[in-house]
Amino acid sequence: MEIVKITWIDAQRLEIGCQDVNEMKNIQPIECDIVGFKVDEDDKRIVIAQEKWEETNQIKYVHVIPKCSIIKITKLGEVK
Repeated sequence: MEIVKITWIDAQRLEIGCQDVNEMKNIQPIECDIVGFKVDEDDKRIVIAQEKWEETNQIKYVHVIPKCSIIKITKLGEVK
């Protein structure tokens, strides 16, 4: 299983409360990074888990990242 670092664009949640519409013109999505095990991938998404237990075949802290949001995928290593 590959260990990868993914950089992608994600949605941004602004503070709770009223927002001025004019201040929203320059708001941008945020760039994020994650390092983890590449669990699965297809043409629409990649599934990354930050923790994995080989003995029980379980994973934890799973992220499903849309391919259209991915900026870069870097292979860091591989484990059996």
